[in-house]
Amino acid sequence: MVAAAVTPRFWAAVEDCLVTFHQLKRCEAAEKVTTLWRRLPTALDDSQPAMSDMIYHAEPWQIACNLADSDLPVAGHQAAYRALLVRNGL
Repeated sequence: MVAAAVTPRFWAAVEDCLVTFHQLKRCEAAEKVTTLWRRLPTALDDSQPAMSDMIYHAEPWQIACNLADSDLPVAGHQAAYRALLVRNGL
């Protein structure tokens, strides 16, 4: 199970990625993130509870790219992305 203390930081990092690297407005980024994490429990099969933690094994960068519908390469943003993760305690 993913620790409850990590999940808010994970989603905050996804939101920050959307704002910082995909130039979404903070309110739009927050809405996209909130919509996704609210959908997760119903999108997953209840017979496999371990699957609910799978999203937390992805990088916040990739989740943000999926939400922004943009396959932005991390290579040119590596230092800024690492700093963003540190700011969010990840």
